[in-house]
Amino acid sequence: MRTLGRKSFASFLCASLDVARWVLIVLLAVMVFVGIPAYVIDAYVDLSWVTSPPPGVVLWPGMMLFIISLLVALVVVSRLRRIFTTLIDGDPFVPENATHLRVIWMTLVAYEILRMVVTSGAIMTLHLSGAMTQMSGLRGGLSINGGLWLAVAVLVVLAEIFREGARLRDEQKLTI
Repeated sequence: MRTLGRKSFASFLCASLDVARWVLIVLLAVMVFVGIPAYVIDAYVDLSWVTSPPPGVVLWPGMMLFIISLLVALVVVSRLRRIFTTLIDGDPFVPENATHLRVIWMTLVAYEILRMVVTSGAIMTLHLSGAMTQMSGLRGGLSINGGLWLAVAVLVVLAEIFREGARLRDEQKLTI
């Protein structure tokens, strides 16, 4: 099986990214139109089937982080899909691909910093309110996702490789 061009592995991955994009859109719609209203209704109505719901200081940030992570995933999948489109066309070293990779790593960095701040803030609030002793499974401290930071470093390098490749390709087109 070929890796680039029509009916290649790149076109299979592009189609898979299309499916992933639609799944993310559906999940996002469910969270916005069902998840948030259900939590708001739950705040005002006693639902007896919920035995021990987590406190709002954990649930709201968790729900918002989940929605933001869906949006981040949607950005990443959409940008990757655009990159794979150029792979299918057989012209990967275009300046737009470097921009797409740059947007992906910047989005991941912003999300990870937001995640660290929000989760640390929620845990600190639980400690201060005394609810931390009642919650099991939560631990304090700053959690750093080493795999994500490694992926960001790789994406930074790949963005520069694609930028340089596009520059060399444009330079080569000008030579006689």
